[in-house]
Amino acid sequence: MLRLLRLLLLLTLPAAVAAFESAAAAASEPAPAGHAGPVQALLALPQGALVSGGADGFLYVWGADLAGGKPVGRAPAASVLSLVALPEGGFASGGQDGALSLWSDPPGALPAARLEGHAGPLVALAAQGGLLLSASADGTARLWRPGQPGQLLEGHRGPVTGAAFRADGLPVTVGADGQLLGWPTDRKPVLLASFGVPLSAVVGLPGGLLATAGADGLLRLLAPNAAIPATTGRHVEAGRGPLAVLAASADGSLLAAAGPGGGLSVWSLPEGRLRHSLASGGVAVWSLAFSPDAALLYAGGADGRLRAIDLQRGVALGAAVAAPGSLRPARQAAIDMEGARVFRGCGGCHSLSTPPPGVAELKAGPHLAKIFGRPVAAVAGYAYSGGLGRSQGIWTRQALADLLTGGAEAPPVAHAAPLPAVEDADDLAALLRFLEQATKD
Repeated sequence: MLRLLRLLLLLTLPAAVAAFESAAAAASEPAPAGHAGPVQALLALPQGALVSGGADGFLYVWGADLAGGKPVGRAPAASVLSLVALPEGGFASGGQDGALSLWSDPPGALPAARLEGHAGPLVALAAQGGLLLSASADGTARLWRPGQPGQLLEGHRGPVTGAAFRADGLPVTVGADGQLLGWPTDRKPVLLASFGVPLSAVVGLPGGLLATAGADGLLRLLAPNAAIPATTGRHVEAGRGPLAVLAASADGSLLAAAGPGGGLSVWSLPEGRLRHSLASGGVAVWSLAFSPDAALLYAGGADGRLRAIDLQRGVALGAAVAAPGSLRPARQAAIDMEGARVFRGCGGCHSLSTPPPGVAELKAGPHLAKIFGRPVAAVAGYAYSGGLGRSQGIWTRQALADLLTGGAEAPPVAHAAPLPAVEDADDLAALLRFLEQATKD
């Protein structure tokens, strides 16, 4: 505890002093008995405990066997998106509000401090030594050094989706622009690789190796002596669907990847041999973590459940742990994989299922459950904008297509948030197929 507090004193600056009043009010709300939404972040602590963060905004600490989950308290963010262990003890979490929350060990009901600076969701975190690296959907990363303000790192064209440290200490990030950037001290970013497809995650491995995952379902391995900028690199197939998450064991001998199509793969390194290809019951997997001894792999699902996989036998241990009111799987078993890839641009604001009874909708936009055939402004409690709220229309396949392309049957007012047009006809068709399959609720 004292070691963490010393680190906090160095990291916390006047511009990033915690605003504990709102967190205290949130912490007073009753906590559910498990996640009531997708498990979006996992962290295995050195002593063996597992921390989980969900779209419901809660953090839980579990035993290694997933028994006795205890709520940490309502996190300041509406949705927890990232977790990382701090070298001095404790851990950090990042969420939808863009704030970096620092938690003691053992964690209290409130974070020990909050560091602010990002203007968008904080989707990835990495730590090494006394440094913290944060990646945000606002298109920037920040490097937090002891005793200094968070250094703004600008270079990506679009959301920054992954963060890691290379074995030599170089901070690296990946983004939706398909680029892998390195950030030398007091120098401009270095382009380490450019793959032409959106990248979703990066991890550092022994020997300076970096692994990246992307929307094309490829796991790429890049050596530190690769040609700069690299355009290909060594890669392995991880399936037809996009990859959303990567995790490496503590010793770097195992690498796991998963995505919205369900299922996950585990490789042995450095040879890159596929060790396990495991099913998840068709449920999208949004988070992964290895136990400290690499005997177990934990997976967090879109259904709000945690799964522990015995890597010696390649089988799940016992029943998946879930809250009694967890979300149902969004019919993931037969989803259109290309449509799932396109939907990634929508999923930050819209969920595919209705919230469980008594649980508020946490995303910025209305849920899409049973959208086809639903009145345009049908979600109770959502403040629709302008003419959209007065519309008497019905969502049809054509109406939704026109909203995304500006066609004749588009609703009478523009989308409340900046809406990226789906200009490719094949992408649009895939997205509509995906929504028909995944929103039946």
